[in-house]
Amino acid sequence: MRKIFLIMATFFSFAAASTATVAQQFPNLDTKDLNGRELSLPTDFNANRALLLIAFEQEQQPQINTWLPFAEKLENAGQAKFYELPVLPSALRLMGGMIENGMRSGIPSQATRAKTLTLYTNVTRFRKNLGLGGKNQIYAVVIDRQGRVLAVQSGAYSSAKAKQIRAAL
Repeated sequence: MRKIFLIMATFFSFAAASTATVAQQFPNLDTKDLNGRELSLPTDFNANRALLLIAFEQEQQPQINTWLPFAEKLENAGQAKFYELPVLPSALRLMGGMIENGMRSGIPSQATRAKTLTLYTNVTRFRKNLGLGGKNQIYAVVIDRQGRVLAVQSGAYSSAKAKQIRAAL
């Protein structure tokens, strides 16, 4: 019995170690910004570090907005480019034109439209790839040029969360 316990404990410790060392990765996705420019992600983030503000529901926009002053400071200081990523189920791609027109009408700034990239994808797989929890909250995610996830914070901005994001830059 003791041998079985030791074997199982050893197996689970190796399994835990192997999953802990797997790097989270931004998936390869094709999209367009709200100005209509086609992009291939993560390559077209075109930055050593990118801060991605990820939302899954329209009602989450106020939480995203709490991160914008911080994100703009990082970008103005040359520390990271930032993007807003509404992530929607693949099935909604058929209604994409209508969804994006609605978003465009609420965003008059061409610069802001260029930073808003709607992703139509398998939401569960996307969250898993990036190491995100549930879709009932927003995420601030730092990735490197290759799309590797360097930091993740969930929910509205706070100075403690910003400190963790800065540490990843």
